[in-house]
Amino acid sequence: MRRTALCVLATSLLLTTSAFASGYGLREFSASTLGLSYAGSAANGETASTLAFNPALLADVKDWDAAASGIGILPNTSGSFTGTTAAGTPLGTSTPHGIVNTALVPDFSLRYRLSDEFVVGVVTSSPWGMVTNYGPSWVGRYYATYSDVKTYNVTPMVSWQPVPEFAIGVGVQVQYLNGRLGKAIDFGTIGCSINCMNPLGTPFFHVLPGQDDGSVLLKAQDWTEGFVVGVTWKPTPDWSFGASYRSRLDGKMKGTETFTLDGAGVGATLNAVYGMFANSTASAVFDNPDVFTVGARWHINDQWTALAGGDWTGWSAFKTLTAHATNPHQPDDVSDMNWKDSWFGSLGVEYQACQDLILRLGTAYDESPTVDEFRTPGIPDNSRYWVSGGFGYQFTDHMGVDFSIARLIAEKADINLLASDPGNSSRGWLQGVVHMGVTLVGVEFTYRQ
Repeated sequence: MRRTALCVLATSLLLTTSAFASGYGLREFSASTLGLSYAGSAANGETASTLAFNPALLADVKDWDAAASGIGILPNTSGSFTGTTAAGTPLGTSTPHGIVNTALVPDFSLRYRLSDEFVVGVVTSSPWGMVTNYGPSWVGRYYATYSDVKTYNVTPMVSWQPVPEFAIGVGVQVQYLNGRLGKAIDFGTIGCSINCMNPLGTPFFHVLPGQDDGSVLLKAQDWTEGFVVGVTWKPTPDWSFGASYRSRLDGKMKGTETFTLDGAGVGATLNAVYGMFANSTASAVFDNPDVFTVGARWHINDQWTALAGGDWTGWSAFKTLTAHATNPHQPDDVSDMNWKDSWFGSLGVEYQACQDLILRLGTAYDESPTVDEFRTPGIPDNSRYWVSGGFGYQFTDHMGVDFSIARLIAEKADINLLASDPGNSSRGWLQGVVHMGVTLVGVEFTYRQ
């Protein structure tokens, strides 16, 4: 009885994530360069909003400027799943829609020139996050029901420009992470396992697998720090190159774990006898990977500019996901993720239609870090293709607005999880596929002095 209950409890804190860049990353920093699919962002200092990609772009400001943007994330997601309980009882099928929620990602950037050589600035952004919601009754509820993880970053930075052609920038990342993560617990299967242990054959509990559920909700938060460093090089007035490195952020979410027990008394009995399924404080290791970004910008003539860029994200550090409850009767949860490093590549073009109007087009390929044998419904992620466009209009010498739209089409994400896989002994078998597409709509306001 104790071993069966521990198997269920060992998965009660499993974190689940999903987002719109690879893994649970967000790339929606600059609404203006969204129209380029972020091509060349590390080398494009035309607007302050690109500081999130490279702090050395501080040096591209004449006096001071600021940019405020917001990007709406409008996903359309659907899935088709079949599953069983850990006891092998069929749970039927589910065809969830709207798995990933809509969101608004804000961004604000400011840069100010102190002298010919030094510029300071600050960026606020949300580089990591996701919201998924399957509901409490779908067939994969023992893997995930609800996940909401958001990050808020503030990055003060400074650049040094010893010569007009070269600049280096550094910054300090300060990140706040907040999460709410929920899943169901199959007390019906636990109760049936306990009934089988009664030598008299009389059931202790009147329950059925998959029909007497409870749930667990983890609410946690974390503060962590890191750094960012970058360089830009302009060998000629028409060519710009940039590169930056954003450090890994090692975090540990801390908060509370709250259980809702079943109505048949299985959870209450285990709580009274063994101290299990008790509300307590809890923590979960949650590391955000490092990112290396490069970009190039070629000013072909007075009307045309071509851009290219790419980044590498060190997702291979995300091998396992570990959670720990302060209740000594609840074991650590260690789940294998085995992600791989991923890359993103993009191309874009700008056309100066007239003095005050610029048009943009872009495309990109975004590789997923997930691998087929470990993909989970909480991270129904796969590689995706980008197509984008937009325009910028300068109202006055000081004020302008940019509008961009992008469409992301993801490859179908197959999910095939077995109860015999590590960590799944209490979750059961789950097989399915997720289809995902995302529309991004961004607006940016700029002011320059």
